[in-house]
Amino acid sequence: MSSEAQRLYIVRHGVTDWNQAMRMQGHSDVPLNDEGHVQAERIAARLAAVNPPIDSVWTSDLTRARQTAEAIAAPMNLPVRVTPLLREIMLGDWEGLNQQDIEARGEGDLLKQYRTSPHGARPPRGETLEAAWNRMMLARDQIGSEYPTGAVVVVGHGGTLRALLCSALEAPVTSMLRFSLGNASLSIIDETRSNGVLVRRVVSVNDVAHLLC
Repeated sequence: MSSEAQRLYIVRHGVTDWNQAMRMQGHSDVPLNDEGHVQAERIAARLAAVNPPIDSVWTSDLTRARQTAEAIAAPMNLPVRVTPLLREIMLGDWEGLNQQDIEARGEGDLLKQYRTSPHGARPPRGETLEAAWNRMMLARDQIGSEYPTGAVVVVGHGGTLRALLCSALEAPVTSMLRFSLGNASLSIIDETRSNGVLVRRVVSVNDVAHLLC
C-alpha cells in the first residue's frame, strides 16, 4: 500500500491598525502595525521549531500577509511564494468602514444579513463567498500539485482561510462566517493520500499559544 502525507500550517496575518479599529480591510493593502510585526516574529519562532521542518511558505500578495510570511520564511531561509488567490474576500464599498459607518450608509440590515446568513448577501460591489471559496480551492490545489507531501505554511486572511478549514471538514460555504481566526493564529490541516484516496483532517484551529508567552 502506498501513501503520502502533507501538513498545511494555516496562519492568519498579524494585526493591523484597521483590525484594531474594526475597519473592514478586504483587498485594501494595509500593512502590519508594530504589534503585528511582534506577532509575526512569534509565529515565525514557533514554526521554525516544528519537526519535520517547513518545506515551503505561501502567502497572499497583500502587504499584511506578505510581511507575516516573510517573517516566517526568514529563519528557515525559504523563499516566499506569493499569489493573489489567497487574498481576503473583496468587500467592495465597505472596505475601510466600520459597523457605524455602514449603518450610516443605510446598509445596517444588509450587514446583519451578511454576518448571520451570508448565502446570497454581499457588500455593494463586493465579492461573493462562493467566488472567494472557489479561488481558495484553486490556491489549495496549486499548492498540493507542487507540494503533495511535506509541510507547507499558508499565510492569508481571517475570512478566506476559513474556506480551507471548512472544505477539510466538508462543511458548506456558508460555514465560513460561523467561526473566527485570530490575528497570527495557527490552524493545521493534515492531508493523507493512500492508493489515490485523499483524506483531510483538521488537527487544530485558531491556536494562539505562541502569543501568550
